[in-house]
Amino acid sequence: MVSTEKILYLAATLILFFVFSVDFDHSGSYLAIAGSDVSRVYQVGSVKAEWNCIKTLPDLSGTGRATCVKFGSDAKYLAVGSMDRNLRIFGLPEGDASMES
Repeated sequence: MVSTEKILYLAATLILFFVFSVDFDHSGSYLAIAGSDVSRVYQVGSVKAEWNCIKTLPDLSGTGRATCVKFGSDAKYLAVGSMDRNLRIFGLPEGDASMES
C-alpha cells in the first residue's frame, strides 16, 4: 500500500512542479512521477530519508505534459503517456543507481 506520508514528503520537495500521475513499482522501492515539466523516477529510501532521483525522462512530446506513468511488472521499464496522445516506453537503470541520468 502506498503511504500518503511518502507522497506528501515528496510533494513538499517539488516546487512549481504540477504532478499528474504517480506510480510505485511492485517492491515499493521506486516512485515514478509524471508532471508539468518532465517525468522523474526516484529511489525511495524511507519517509524521512532523502529520495534519490535516478532518472529524469525528457519531454519528447513538446507539450511539457506527461499525464500518466506506469512501471512494468519487473520495474525495468516505465510507460509514460503525454498530452500528444503518445505512449513512450523508457528503460530504467539496473542495479543500485544513485546518480541522475
